Amino acid sequence: MQQALQEWQPQPKTYGLGCPRCNSTRLVKIGRLDGIQKYVCNDCDRTFKERPRFVCECLIPGTQVKCQSCPQFKEFLGIVKQQTDELRSLSFQELENLKSSYTVAETLD
Repeated sequence: MQQALQEWQPQPKTYGLGCPRCNSTRLVKIGRLDGIQKYVCNDCDRTFKERPRFVCECLIPGTQVKCQSCPQFKEFLGIVKQQTDELRSLSFQELENLKSSYTVAETLD
């Protein structure tokens, strides 16, 4: 987890403003249906309803309920999975050596 946190670079972003297919922000309002705004994308012609908007400002991913639908959190989970897969290929002795190196690094901080 610590390795994944070091590799992951959080960036505050607003999600939900672009087209769900191509992420374009060239959108045109095409009316409302049951009080919900509808849009069409000028780039790929996809029509869609207004999507919820939220801002991700997480320094540590997964600490808030809204993290479950955040694209940055999904990216972080991919990094964690990659790190975990790499650890699975190590022998017991290699894992012990890795653990020892982290213990030494923590005492130096």
